[in-house]
Amino acid sequence: MKHTLSEDDSLILSALGAAIRDHRLQAGLTQAELADRAGIGRPHLNHIEGGRKNPTVVVLVQLAESLGVAPGELLQPVAVSEAAR
Repeated sequence: MKHTLSEDDSLILSALGAAIRDHRLQAGLTQAELADRAGIGRPHLNHIEGGRKNPTVVVLVQLAESLGVAPGELLQPVAVSEAAR
């Protein structure tokens, strides 16, 4: 049975993608630079930042390490938006 994204799932992925993009821009990195540091392809990072792909835990940790932040920092906006409901 294939899982389709619910509205909640989409909101979470969008918030996560936005947090990754914000940290990347604060670090002065391009998508290509961050993707290379994290060991993923630039198109994959583009889909993650756009909220269209759900990164694995391993990819999330690699992105966080490449940005110099704890993985939880990338999830904080998700927790805040969930608590605001």
